Amino acid sequence: MNKMASDMNPTGIIVNHHIAYTKEVLVDVPHITSRRDAGKFIGHAAVWKDEKGKKYIGKVSGLHGKSGTLRVKFKKPLPPKALAKPISIAE
Repeated sequence: MNKMASDMNPTGIIVNHHIAYTKEVLVDVPHITSRRDAGKFIGHAAVWKDEKGKKYIGKVSGLHGKSGTLRVKFKKPLPPKALAKPISIAE
C-alpha cells in the first residue's frame, strides 16, 4: 500500500449493492489496487452519512475479486441513493 493510503482514513465509493440484501455493499477505494493491500482493512468500521446527517455504520467483512474491492456489511439497509456516493473507512 502506498504511503498516502496508509496515513489517512481512506474514502471509497459505493459501487454496488446486493439486490436482495441491501445491507451488503461493494466499496472501491481508489488507492487500493491489490488483494494484499485491501486485506489490511478487514474488520475496520465503515460510515456512510446521508444528506440529513443520519449515519449508517458498517464493517468491512471481506474482499470481492482480485482488484482490492471491499465488501461492507451494515447493521441497517442502505437506501438506493447511497450508490456512487463516498463512504469513509475508519480504523
